[in-house]
Amino acid sequence: MRQALLLALGIILIAGLTILTRAARPAAAQEQVSGDWTAKVRDTDKGKKLWLQLRSESADKTSRFNMSSDYNLEDFAGFNPNANGNTQFALNREAGNIVFTGLVSDGKGVGDFRFTPNGAYIGAMRNLGYDDIKSDRMFSLALHDVSTRFVQETKSWGFDKLSLDKLLSFRIFNVDSEFIRSMRDLGFKDLSPDKLISMKIHKVDANFIKEVEAMGFKDLGVDKLVSLRIHKVDKDFIAKAKALGFNDLSIDKLITMRIHKIDEDFVKGVQAMGFREVSFDKLVSMKIHRIDGNFMKEMSDLGFGNLSVDKLMTMRIHRVDAKFVKEMRDAGYSNLTADELIKLRIHGVDSNYIKKMKGAQ
Repeated sequence: MRQALLLALGIILIAGLTILTRAARPAAAQEQVSGDWTAKVRDTDKGKKLWLQLRSESADKTSRFNMSSDYNLEDFAGFNPNANGNTQFALNREAGNIVFTGLVSDGKGVGDFRFTPNGAYIGAMRNLGYDDIKSDRMFSLALHDVSTRFVQETKSWGFDKLSLDKLLSFRIFNVDSEFIRSMRDLGFKDLSPDKLISMKIHKVDANFIKEVEAMGFKDLGVDKLVSLRIHKVDKDFIAKAKALGFNDLSIDKLITMRIHKIDEDFVKGVQAMGFREVSFDKLVSMKIHRIDGNFMKEMSDLGFGNLSVDKLMTMRIHRVDAKFVKEMRDAGYSNLTADELIKLRIHGVDSNYIKKMKGAQ
């Protein structure tokens, strides 16, 4: 009986030690992150901001980071841009506190920082389904103010459990309830986190979407709207395209114009050489193969003034340019046709080959 009791007590003791070990894990995870900082107060379109650059390296030098961003001045407790000497201020977040020490003068400063995670936040995040958050990730969550309230708010938007990376991206790019509501009001009701982030990155907002619709392009998907932003297809660009005679271009063709830089100089240069009725697709091919007004004029000055676009394209593909034509003429071949010049290029016959052949005779 005594042995059974001792055995039972031993099991309880071991179980208790296991529980204590598990409970101690968050404390072990609460390692401090430290590094150096540089900052300056600057004017932005959203008022005065503190531009802050942070750099850190792990003790074993296996990991490091270097990041910078603008922050609201009021987020920092004790920050005085005119301290003109030693200073200490802090960024206090639910995930932990970042304390900055160093020198500040005339709105600029340098120094060291130290981040201490908040153990209570770790427990609260665990209850929300986020386990074993590492110190460096805790630092990012604090820096970008990913609070438990924000996590719960994203759940109310229909996102059951966003990854930590998605939560950080939402914060960094300001994906908030107002933006999501404005998109849903415009008919975008089932946008994924990635789509919302992409729209924010490329400034696809309600005003831009309404502007696109006013230009006659309705019911565009997110990818197409993002492409318009990326390639800067706006009302000014469309107006210029129409002035060049492109009145009924699709979104895809307008984007193609931007990608290949089919602009006023290129179109007018081609037209000046007599090519006024060239299709859009043919213009794109000409641009891809660098058949512009300058190339056409060079060929025309050498006696090739009545060539078709396809022939000019074949010449470009096989590197028959003004330099090659002149080399052949200097070598004694003055009356070669475009087809003959192309054939010579195809078979590797150039001025060097001709010199070698003459030297071998």
